[in-house]
Amino acid sequence: MRRTLALVVVAMAVAAPAASAQAPDYTIRAKGSNTGLGKVSAIGPFKLAGDPSLAGATAVFGTQSSLTKNATLCRPGWRAIGLRISFVNLGGGDSCQFGSVQTVSAFGKVWRTERGLKIGSSVKTLRKLYPGALRKGRTYRLVGAKSIFTDGSRYSVLAARTNGKQVKSFRLFVGAAGE
Repeated sequence: MRRTLALVVVAMAVAAPAASAQAPDYTIRAKGSNTGLGKVSAIGPFKLAGDPSLAGATAVFGTQSSLTKNATLCRPGWRAIGLRISFVNLGGGDSCQFGSVQTVSAFGKVWRTERGLKIGSSVKTLRKLYPGALRKGRTYRLVGAKSIFTDGSRYSVLAARTNGKQVKSFRLFVGAAGE
């Protein structure tokens, strides 16, 4: 009995680090709406309900590998995972310090949508997973919503950019900086 208990304890101790060492989930989570704004709730492990700021993104993804900055825009990039996020502060303060996520471009092989579309997936797969996707040139609106700031026209919450054959990037409109 003691030997069995000891084996169970050892097995649990060995399995625990393996479970915690799992790769991050790089799933983009976006919802559309026919009556109002859409919502991006997660950019992989970056949950926007918590802290949609550069500090929040840095806490999740680590220090950025590039940074473009001007009076109203802060755009860090994380080359290793293929990610650029635009932080904007429409109130006039430093966007890197006070800005919130406005747009996102995800182009690394790690990224996928909730339905399983990945960077590198074929356009055929895109059409199968998103049969209602609206095509404009080489860009497909995967998830759309109704703008409450204009005439009620629709916009892309989540779009896939292609080269005509394969998905090359995902583009998200978060709009957390306000209007």
